[in-house]
Amino acid sequence: MKANSKANPMSADFRTSFAYWSNTHGFFGTGKNATNLKAYIAYRMPGCLEVLDKATCDAYYQHMSNSTVPQDGFTDTVWGTCQHGNLNFLPWHRMFLYFYEKTLRKHVGDPQFSLPYWDYFQERSPDGKGLALPQLVRGPAAGSLYDQFRTPGLNDNKTAIDPDSASAAQAFAFTDFTHFSNQLQGQPHGAMHCAVGTGCATPNMGFVPIAGLDPVFYMHHANIDRLWQCWLNKKAAGKTIDLAWAKANLGMPDSWYQTSYSFADENGNQATMTIADVFTPGKIPVRYSNEIACDIPKAAPQPLAQAQTGPKMTKFKTHAPVSSNKTVDLRGTTTKVALDPQLPAQLKASDKVELLAQATGDTYLILQDVKMVGAPATTYKIYLSTEQHPEQRLYIATLNYFGVTDHAHAGHQPGDMGDLVYKVTDLAQQLGHAAAADLMVHFVPTNLTTTEVAEKTSQSGITVGQIRLETAPAQ
Repeated sequence: MKANSKANPMSADFRTSFAYWSNTHGFFGTGKNATNLKAYIAYRMPGCLEVLDKATCDAYYQHMSNSTVPQDGFTDTVWGTCQHGNLNFLPWHRMFLYFYEKTLRKHVGDPQFSLPYWDYFQERSPDGKGLALPQLVRGPAAGSLYDQFRTPGLNDNKTAIDPDSASAAQAFAFTDFTHFSNQLQGQPHGAMHCAVGTGCATPNMGFVPIAGLDPVFYMHHANIDRLWQCWLNKKAAGKTIDLAWAKANLGMPDSWYQTSYSFADENGNQATMTIADVFTPGKIPVRYSNEIACDIPKAAPQPLAQAQTGPKMTKFKTHAPVSSNKTVDLRGTTTKVALDPQLPAQLKASDKVELLAQATGDTYLILQDVKMVGAPATTYKIYLSTEQHPEQRLYIATLNYFGVTDHAHAGHQPGDMGDLVYKVTDLAQQLGHAAAADLMVHFVPTNLTTTEVAEKTSQSGITVGQIRLETAPAQ
């Protein structure tokens, strides 16, 4: 496939090349859905310089180049069509993997060849505390599967990925497709992109337009697709997953299923598929070695500290909303935010009220109006604790920046992350306190690896318009 990247851009051989498939996901250059490379580098470089020296940043950035869309009659409808920040994310990537795998099979000459998935918890760092890149792609010995532009230390297994970055717990906490998809897209999908791409400050995995240049990208997305299949299997509970089932259970309008995308097939010819095809048995065969217990890692991430002992609650009590009632500015250092009762007039309107209203007593942490300031590389792990025992904090999720600076995101402008919702029912119960106003939210800087971050105030960062905690009344 890489050899075909040098073929005539107008040829069928080129349309089965590695470059063509990377550009299908995204690309720099001109034309539809392209990204201005010069402006992109100017914007991203300050973030890189926060975590790496200039020589390393220059070396990582210098290999990026513009691509020209071949005027072959259909590639302009294929390249740069990846779906992020919307509910087409999972079906588009399933189609993408389907045609990519068919192309691989033809190159390999084996009609039974299966694209491997990256089970994040399969391989560990030497000390066992972190996660390793798959040995299949790690280091120069991996040959054509090697990519030198990864987080420094990952290729020689001297740097390890934080197990929390790979957690899909928040995604599997939701039973509706909308919130499952949004959560999965953020973590582990985006978090693992950033873990391999130096906090999403460096290419290739850290930048949407060229993430497909790293062979691990395809293994990563195969695992995201597997996690989706696990969720579907769990929701279907033994029923056949077909178009009728999807329409009855995913809560999506009929028009969504008619959305279509174009790809190049294994012969370099145009192929079109709809979201309805994704749910039509036989159209895209799905087969992973584990499609059941995907949300249970082989060694579950442990909270930083154990929750206090004492009586446990069976239900976190319904309470008046509590919030930070102020903008929280995260600039590279640990920030603790107390949550206090607020009058309704003091609370910002939330577009997540419908989710809360439909809940049955679940507790949600909502980060409202989250925005990036500049192009930060340091991100944050979110914890919950009581004010009385802040050292006994429990992990919720990890923020990440994948795709946020690359294009408008689900109706938001680049850099605008919108509102983020996390289900914290179990964590609130583990803390053993009934009073919501006793709780505190922690934001702890991380580079998504097990390497400790040297905290320092930065010009770039994140602002959170308001942090609120709500428990919907049981119905």
